Amino acid sequence: MSIKRTSVSLFLMLSAKIFCQQFSLKYCIEKAQQNNTVIKLAEQSLETRQKLMAAGKNNGLPKLDLLAGYNYIGEPLKINLQQVKDGVVKGSANQSVYSANTVYQQITGNPLSQQLKDVIYQTSKDIIGAIYPNYNPEITKQSYFLAGLVVRQPIYLGGKLKSSRKLSEEQVKSGEANLESSKDLTAYNIALQYIQVMYLNSMIDKQKNSLESLQKNEAYAENLLKAEIIPPYQKNWADIAKMQGETNLKNLTMEKENAMFILKDMMGIPLDEPVEITEKLNESTEIPVFSSESANADIKLLQSKKAEAETGLDITKSLSRPNVFAIGNVQFFRKDLPVITPPWLVGIEMQWTLFDPERRSKNLASQSLVKEADLLIEQKQKSVNLATKIAENKLVSLKEQSETFNASRKQAYTTTEMIRKRMENSLSSVKDVNDALQLQYETEKLYYTSLVAYQTALATYFYITGNPENITNYIP
Repeated sequence: MSIKRTSVSLFLMLSAKIFCQQFSLKYCIEKAQQNNTVIKLAEQSLETRQKLMAAGKNNGLPKLDLLAGYNYIGEPLKINLQQVKDGVVKGSANQSVYSANTVYQQITGNPLSQQLKDVIYQTSKDIIGAIYPNYNPEITKQSYFLAGLVVRQPIYLGGKLKSSRKLSEEQVKSGEANLESSKDLTAYNIALQYIQVMYLNSMIDKQKNSLESLQKNEAYAENLLKAEIIPPYQKNWADIAKMQGETNLKNLTMEKENAMFILKDMMGIPLDEPVEITEKLNESTEIPVFSSESANADIKLLQSKKAEAETGLDITKSLSRPNVFAIGNVQFFRKDLPVITPPWLVGIEMQWTLFDPERRSKNLASQSLVKEADLLIEQKQKSVNLATKIAENKLVSLKEQSETFNASRKQAYTTTEMIRKRMENSLSSVKDVNDALQLQYETEKLYYTSLVAYQTALATYFYITGNPENITNYIP
């Protein structure tokens, strides 16, 4: 049974090591750029802009509409004959007089007398007035259905189409810059979190070594107590020191577990996925070659926004220019129309807004937006230049600081070893060794904290200069 349980335990340990993935910083960054929600949102935004740009390329094509409708009017359309009755009657009577006079003159050679003209005029007027309708006739039904095709082809829009397409292109460039900025920021945050995990790995390793020393010191104190060389309270000091070391180790282990949860969340992988990072802080503090060139993604994003604002200004100016369209209309269902219209027509129409009180304000607002973009770019450039110089100085300062703390921790090792030998020769106490071990651990902590600060400054420098992935050349 003992052999069987041992075999099962060994199998589980081997399986855990096999299925627990080891992630490098480079792999973590690549994984985050595939799964991180912020990057996915930026990619989706870019895809939307690309589709809008593709749709905008068809703005110059003709638009074909099917127009159809069912209409019901309150009462049928009528011709208002009563309104023109007097004119029609009088005009017809005058026409009768003129015709009779013309005929009489051709036969006799003389015109009609005025008396006879008056008789003919009055008689014609009475006859026409008697037969003239005393109502308004209907000329249509109360309801009818119409259908036809209408085509509209832009010919000249004052540069609106060109500016609209250019704006779509600039928006795509802004989406690309936003995606690059999101990737840079994600890579930077991943690097900072990875450095934190490496720091915890280093401190866990040092805490294990310290705990091992404390355990040995506690065992040595046990032997001295049994030999009645030291009093019980010195053994108690050793016990307390060992318990503190165990507590510190548990706390560091829990901190690493939490740090791994954060890293997994940033990478976009499940929190329960088995992942292990065993890398410790790189103790090399190699300073990179500083460059005056910068490819900061935020500046690129602001520049693309400025290009958008300039294109928006062009569009605003184009609103004051006329629009010219070619039009065509084909009516294929019109049998119920009160008036028979032609089956088709073609033509050219122009639309020109001659007065728009808001136009000047819109132009001024667009110009102001361009100036605002210039100021933002200038402000961001100064901020990047300042942050770059500060990061460079920090790297130099933190390198010197880490070298000083490294010398200090090495001296602490020497001091601890000397005190241990003195204790073995009864020249120092168990508590002295515990204090030396605690001081040694604190110097280790200061040293690794300075390494974290240095590598954080290094990652910040690469992020500011627009190359956050370069940190993988210094961190495995």
